[in-house]
Amino acid sequence: MKFLNQYKIFSVAVFLLLLPALVRAQLVDYRIHQRGMLHETVYNDGVIGRPWQYGSSGEKQSLPSFEWPPYSKTIINGIEYSGQHNIIGGGIYISANEVGKPGWENRIFSFCGGIGTGSGPELPAGRWSFPISIEKIENYPLLPDGELNPNYNPDEAEEIIIAKWATNVGITVTRTSRAWSYPDYNDMIIYEYELEYTGDTDGNPATIERTAPLVDVLFHVNYGFSPSMLGYQRNYGEWKYEQGMYRQDNRSSFDPDYWLTFMQTVHTGAADAKDEYMAFKPEPDEELFKYFAETGVNGGGLLSPQAPGYCWLYWDTDHFAVVDPVNPERNESEYANYMLKDSKGRYFETDENGYILQPWNMKTESGNTRIEKMEDRATTMDERWWTVYGELGAPEGFPSDEGRFVLPKGRQWLGRARYEWDESYNGVQIINGFGPYKMKLGDKLEFAYAEVVGYGGTEGKIICGGQTSTQFFPIRSMDRKVVVNGKVYTEHYLQDYGYPDYIDSDIISVNQVAHKAWEAYLGQQIPYDPDRKGPAGGMLFPEDNPKPSLNSAKYKIPIPVPAPVIKVENTPQATVKITWKRSVENFSAPRMTGKLSKFYVWRSNAGMGPWKLLGEVQLGNVNEEGLYEFIDNDETYKLGETKYYSVTSVDDKGNQSGRTNITPHVKNVRSVDKMDKVYAVPNPFIVKSGFEGHGQDNAIGFYGLPEKCTIRIYSYAGQLVETIEHDSPVYSTAWFQVTRNNQDIASGIYFYVITTPSGETATGKLVIVK
Repeated sequence: MKFLNQYKIFSVAVFLLLLPALVRAQLVDYRIHQRGMLHETVYNDGVIGRPWQYGSSGEKQSLPSFEWPPYSKTIINGIEYSGQHNIIGGGIYISANEVGKPGWENRIFSFCGGIGTGSGPELPAGRWSFPISIEKIENYPLLPDGELNPNYNPDEAEEIIIAKWATNVGITVTRTSRAWSYPDYNDMIIYEYELEYTGDTDGNPATIERTAPLVDVLFHVNYGFSPSMLGYQRNYGEWKYEQGMYRQDNRSSFDPDYWLTFMQTVHTGAADAKDEYMAFKPEPDEELFKYFAETGVNGGGLLSPQAPGYCWLYWDTDHFAVVDPVNPERNESEYANYMLKDSKGRYFETDENGYILQPWNMKTESGNTRIEKMEDRATTMDERWWTVYGELGAPEGFPSDEGRFVLPKGRQWLGRARYEWDESYNGVQIINGFGPYKMKLGDKLEFAYAEVVGYGGTEGKIICGGQTSTQFFPIRSMDRKVVVNGKVYTEHYLQDYGYPDYIDSDIISVNQVAHKAWEAYLGQQIPYDPDRKGPAGGMLFPEDNPKPSLNSAKYKIPIPVPAPVIKVENTPQATVKITWKRSVENFSAPRMTGKLSKFYVWRSNAGMGPWKLLGEVQLGNVNEEGLYEFIDNDETYKLGETKYYSVTSVDDKGNQSGRTNITPHVKNVRSVDKMDKVYAVPNPFIVKSGFEGHGQDNAIGFYGLPEKCTIRIYSYAGQLVETIEHDSPVYSTAWFQVTRNNQDIASGIYFYVITTPSGETATGKLVIVK
């Protein structure tokens, strides 16, 4: 929390300095997407994941930062790791000029996240962005009490976060992000942006500071990818940037089929750059690699298999500026006469309407996003970061040129931003931009993209980038040879060990997830060509899609039977009981994947798995209370240990629900209804208890307790040593042999007296020998 606290302290300081201009603006706040398998923190100042940080302080992460799989915090060999976080931060950039004020010196820049250096982030609140509001809407099929949600909307996401902030450009941003728990759709978060020119530059809509029309408006999305934190820390001892994420291990790639740019860790260290036997960062300890790979602990033996990225679903097409350097009466760009040219003096191509072909730019860069660099390179109109010339694919009807992309009929790439495949080794930063646009007060721009992540890419699919020697490159196989310290761990990783169990459907690769993101946005299935491993008919084009506000078909996707809300409790017999209501039997929705058939009961040692199937409960098999019930009577599950439980719903076609009810549980014995004899264990206590239930070898447990009681411990002379208030529905509590004055207990004979609010009393004697 240290970094977040510094962030909030900074925001408070800025808020105080800028009063009264910010009197109506809220402080920076955040919400967390945690319904699906991809967990993400989003802020109401534009920041995504975390304020941009690639330096040493970026190694600890207390909130999800593109975390996949979730609940991945872990301890290995006594060292605590934050887990599988995949970005160093993200955000958006907006830049523009007021009409009649062209040039860099008059340009207005608004960096809403995604800005920083190795020494720390540039925080946007009170500087470029002014938080207004943030809210989270839970559109879950079941209510917290396990009953059906009468307000559930099957045509919306299960989890919706709406953030709003003003900018110094005068454009107010509303970002709506959506997540689902449905397998096939739970490895993505879809973002919709609405940029309205309100004239509000400080978060106070009562005062409008900017009214002149805006010209040459650019919109950028910027992410810093690093798959994943755990892999880097285990291999390098740190979340390494220089000669790690940057110009070393990472390779970015572009899949034009889905307008998807993603990052993978293709080797570890310069010595492995040729053979790539350490691709995806295998666990470096031989014994642990075998253990992780065989069991799936910590996600398996490959610690960085993630391919995180984002794919475009829509960019605004209604407010493009006409760029005509020849006809000033038609031209709407104040840069057109002298700047919109490439290095050879050629004007950028435009379409039949005079609009520059999109995207404006596509760039893979270092993690250094210092302000002067991003102002000078990324967000001005005097440079299109990077080049725009270069072929991408063959026209329709021509040979595929060894898998090269086939452009749909009537489409061309020339004039669009070129993906710089020859610099894909830069790693970390992936920035895409659009424009130039023109805006007057009241105008709104709209954009949509999806954060997507998969277990690698689709093997053999031809993409751009991924290495530096050729433009078109087949995606690497995850079923690969693994060599560490000269020793061959495996010749075929996937054949030997398979996928980890957080891969919960047939949608595995990041390209497949992007395909599903397109289907979610369009609300319809997109035919898939298994030969070219992409959409049938060739590339999809976001500019052909409806804008979010007019897209009535979006998010109408297949819906599985939801997982029930479960209750996990101890029993007097030292077993664990899991129960849930029958409400889920009556769940119905359009586009359901099947009818409820049964339930699977799962248990794990960690929140991220791996999950062990304890058993199944058939439909209608309820107890005398009308509840579904499962008893875990595993005697190897010791008292005091923490395990995680989950129950998934299974339909008649074999489809499972998402694992939305993960519940941690500490095993104990349930409290008694009426107190009788209370036991102190061990008794006598000699040197060390050897009692593992409370995790300390000086623990003495009191057993046979009711839910509420008071334990008083006295010395042999009758002096009160300690008072313990027990208020928990468990059978026992622990005393760690410390007095109420925080002094260690000496050897001797002690007495305990236990009383309940209803007047019951139990007494006993215990002996301590040290």
